[in-house]
Amino acid sequence: MKNNFFILIFLIFNTLDGSSQNFGSDYIEVYFTQSITQRYQSESNYPYKTGGPILKERILRQINEAKNTIDLCMYNNSDNNIVNALKSAQTRGVRVRYIADQETSNSAINGSVNFKILYANPGEGIMHSKFIIADANTTDANIMIGSSNFTNNGFNDDANNILFIKNTELAQAFTIEFEEMWDSSGPIPGNNPKSGEDKTDNTPHHFMIAGIPIELYFSPSDHTEEHIDEILLSAQFNIRFAIYTFTSDLLSSRIVQKKNEGILVRGITDNNDGSFGKLLYMQQNGVDVLDHTPSSLLHHKYAVIDAEYADSDPVVITGSHNWTYSANNINDETTLFIHDMNLAKLYAAEFNSRYCELAPWDCNLIATHEQEQLEMKMFPSLAADYVHIELDRIPKGPISIIVYNEAGLPVLFKKNENITQSLNFEIDIKALPKGIYFIKLLTSDKFEKTQKIIKL
Repeated sequence: MKNNFFILIFLIFNTLDGSSQNFGSDYIEVYFTQSITQRYQSESNYPYKTGGPILKERILRQINEAKNTIDLCMYNNSDNNIVNALKSAQTRGVRVRYIADQETSNSAINGSVNFKILYANPGEGIMHSKFIIADANTTDANIMIGSSNFTNNGFNDDANNILFIKNTELAQAFTIEFEEMWDSSGPIPGNNPKSGEDKTDNTPHHFMIAGIPIELYFSPSDHTEEHIDEILLSAQFNIRFAIYTFTSDLLSSRIVQKKNEGILVRGITDNNDGSFGKLLYMQQNGVDVLDHTPSSLLHHKYAVIDAEYADSDPVVITGSHNWTYSANNINDETTLFIHDMNLAKLYAAEFNSRYCELAPWDCNLIATHEQEQLEMKMFPSLAADYVHIELDRIPKGPISIIVYNEAGLPVLFKKNENITQSLNFEIDIKALPKGIYFIKLLTSDKFEKTQKIIKL
């Protein structure tokens, strides 16, 4: 069992006093249930460690501060304190509406409650979303979304992440989804609630929150897997993923493809006992992906793309959506794409911490590959004769350059080149056939960087 510590990350933007208490402006707060190792923290993170109750206290604060409405979707809830807070909110005049999965135990709501509960039944799937919407139609509108259920294991033992976001437009988009499932805009659910494949793609998807572009997708109506695939396809430098259950043919094939292109890929998956898991397939194809074997769960469903590279599109994918057929096609799920370098670095630090727990012998490789960046420019991207490379400093030792074709096969080598004077050099590609190539630069201290070119 992992230590019972929480990481609280406040990423507060556009506030007058730099505090999350300023409800006049949008904010994003990120919570992790497991600690971030100090060596992976950076100036963009500012994590605050505190005791085990901190995440639950933040959820209780959201409920206790709600003035008008609370709408909640939660797959599993065994936390009586949270349910008591919902009952108190209903008593003080806040309209509380609750959607739960029909087949999960949900022990905390099995007793007497004073608010309406709809038990969703998405056919062969599950109602797996985990979100709270508070005061949706006010300037104080805020939502909670993440990977954790309201259980003792979810809060204290398993690796999870939760976000709190203050933004009226986002809260209203969540409300559209909720009321489609509730089949009513009132306090009592309608006669034709929709779940799973019965839902439609009827919500806005693009938002600008605290200066950060954010995308929102609900499954299965919004074809979430296709959007995840587009983000993976866009990766130029590295991909990290921490996914509880990974069975998707499309996404595992894309991960292997990006690895073959020279993109640095690292992953962790859990729940690998079944025959449909993609752990072995990815490992057999050379992907650096680990099996999470401790008794506690790696319950995240996140990926981080190009976290350290501002000239790319650093993005975090997170929510309740495992990378599975069921999540994409029959379950009720929620996914956010957050396009922000600081937040991507934060999730990268969390990933590195979990990876290092499983593979401590690889910790130095993580530090070398992902923290001590050697900047490289490669041009032109369309070239007939030569490709020019510029470095921002002299490498510590010799470098190697490998050119791969589109199939991932090496077609040109320049090994153990010593660069002692000039930061500029070129690669002769005249002999290569026309087509798409990937040029990888490797240093003796294990730094690597890859860029795509087109040979004319």
